[in-house]
Amino acid sequence: MLAEPAAVGTVLVPHHPPIAPIDSPLLGSVNLADADRLGSVVRGSDVRALLCGHFHLQLTGTLAGVPVWVTPGVVTRIDRTAPPRLERAVLGASATVVDLDVSGGPMFHALHARDPRAGTTAYLVDAPSGADAVEEEDRLIS
Repeated sequence: MLAEPAAVGTVLVPHHPPIAPIDSPLLGSVNLADADRLGSVVRGSDVRALLCGHFHLQLTGTLAGVPVWVTPGVVTRIDRTAPPRLERAVLGASATVVDLDVSGGPMFHALHARDPRAGTTAYLVDAPSGADAVEEEDRLIS
């Protein structure tokens, strides 16, 4: 499929991101397995961007020199201000517009819905165990 370059380049859309924040054991455990293998495929190819979801977290980085964009969630987003062992998701619908027709590479625009409930906790879990951590919510927001 990538053996022949496309006229305007290629965009790959894997669901699981090939990157993850290094300080998040949870996200690092649910990202794309064997990302280095994907990197060896896209390195030197016509791939202009890797667009991903799954994390419900706006994140950008590169894989083998190719821009990676992880779009925020369409209903919730992960709140990275929670303590490292907790995963806190808050309401906050978002989407991404990708502009490929720009000089210097793709441009990513995050759009956030106007919602009076944005920032309200959707769930709070202990990341290592997956157990509900609702009792800790008061300590997080005070």
